[in-house]
Amino acid sequence: MSDEELTKLKNAFKSKDENTITEITISHTTKELLSIRQAYNSKFSRELIDDIEKYTKSDLCKLLASLYKDPVEYDTDLLYKAMKGIGTNDEILIEVISFRNFSRLTKIKQKFKEKYGKDLISEIKSETSGDYKKTLVSLLEKERNTNSNPDVESCIKIADELYGAGEGKIGTNEETFVKYFTSLSPEEIELVGKEYHKKYKKNIVQVIEKEMGGDLKKLFKSILYGLISPSEYFARQINGAVKGVGTNDEQLIRSIVTRKDEDMKMIKKYYKKLFGKNMADDIKGDTSGNYQKILLFLIGEN
Repeated sequence: MSDEELTKLKNAFKSKDENTITEITISHTTKELLSIRQAYNSKFSRELIDDIEKYTKSDLCKLLASLYKDPVEYDTDLLYKAMKGIGTNDEILIEVISFRNFSRLTKIKQKFKEKYGKDLISEIKSETSGDYKKTLVSLLEKERNTNSNPDVESCIKIADELYGAGEGKIGTNEETFVKYFTSLSPEEIELVGKEYHKKYKKNIVQVIEKEMGGDLKKLFKSILYGLISPSEYFARQINGAVKGVGTNDEQLIRSIVTRKDEDMKMIKKYYKKLFGKNMADDIKGDTSGNYQKILLFLIGEN
């Protein structure tokens, strides 16, 4: 971006010209926005994100700020804010940790230490407990198998172990579920699920619904979605953000920003299939102005 364009952006902030800020933002790729932020910070000796937060409002501010961060920084900030202060936003912990691969999680851990001076795993341990904590920590500490050609006999044996740890006994041995759900490859999990259904006439999601509760149940369902059908999960998240009275803007922004360069076309297909409506139409019905304009651009509708 030229010095003239950078000055134009700075002046747009100072005059609170949200139209110009929006046009500049949607005229550049994710990679270009990161370069703009770097050049802006260097030229004016100030943080572009700070100016976004100072001169723009509410949901537009949150959306713009997210777009000028690289994905690792964005995830890092989500996790920090989820644990900051009293209480924990477990929905964000679950979503970020269960939907990122080990390489991404390793970078997030490094960024968390660099930006906030704290160890992410230690923070997670202090904010959570029990098998829920064990599962989150295991996802952060251990790399998942990459076996794309699973052995049928081994998967049948695992299906039997999961039955014995859940439906086949009084109570639930969560450690068995933690062991396999945090280590198996997507292909292995999928085959285990098929063999379980074949032998015990239930799918794994039904087992989780029955045998677990609270945040642990949400986490295990998210792990399954993350491995097998992430697009379906985010279609449901976006629908949940816009349906009914009011809008869950944080959930809407998070879902669209984290998936805009991943599988947005597939998310829109799932949305239509699951809810019988166009995702863009529902977003239009719940948002307005430049906030709406950017969201529609990010989902490829403007």
